[in-house]
Amino acid sequence: MKNTLFIFSGLILALNFTACRSTKDITVMQDMNNEQLLQGLPGQAPDYQIKPDDNLFVEIQSLNPEVNQLLTPTQTGNNQSGGVQQMYGQLSGQYLSGYLVDKEGAITLPLLGKITVGGLKVNEALLLVEQKTRQFVKDATVKVKLLSYKITVMGEVKNPGVYYNYSKSVTIFEALSMANGINDYASIKKVLVMRSTPDGTKSYRLDLTKKETIGSEAYYLRPNDMIYVSPANYKNFSMNAQLWTMSLSAITTALLVYQIFK
Repeated sequence: MKNTLFIFSGLILALNFTACRSTKDITVMQDMNNEQLLQGLPGQAPDYQIKPDDNLFVEIQSLNPEVNQLLTPTQTGNNQSGGVQQMYGQLSGQYLSGYLVDKEGAITLPLLGKITVGGLKVNEALLLVEQKTRQFVKDATVKVKLLSYKITVMGEVKNPGVYYNYSKSVTIFEALSMANGINDYASIKKVLVMRSTPDGTKSYRLDLTKKETIGSEAYYLRPNDMIYVSPANYKNFSMNAQLWTMSLSAITTALLVYQIFK
């Protein structure tokens, strides 16, 4: 009986040890040396070109409140009270108050009418709206921002979901940080980025343990990119090991009780 208990205890310990993984499996860019300089990497984030179904924030302000009412009726009077921030703070507000780019690549602005911005960079769209505005108002200040810069993070992360970016660019590491990082079962050697292009969906496989990641086209994410962190090979084994450990523990406990009360 004692030998049997010893065998079961040994099996439990062995399963616990084999279910562990090395920190090397979850360490990013582990081939980077101390003070190593990667010249030219990462490069500059590519400028995004506006596409149909993008949602734009457009604000036009002048010194004349009556003109403001005509140019941006939904925002007029909200700047002092923080109403603009409240309007665009929720996705529903962004959808209702933003300007959706139609299938022809145009947005329709009050007073200014239809303006084609498809294929333009955001700063180029700003200049175009500014040029149109100055046909009516000389002292206007124009802002144009992309509201629909969203990325989807799925797989072995702590908080998978859809995240919105309001800065000019976002990297793969920043996206994973938005999802509160990877979980215990993640394989950072198998990170998939899927991107819609005019020719179809393009995929990238990233090994985040390698420094070459920051030279990839997928290092800087683009609007509507999807990131999937694959599970490590040991995930199924680890989950089964927990079941076996519980079963063996129960058997060992039963044998101990039997040994005591026999």
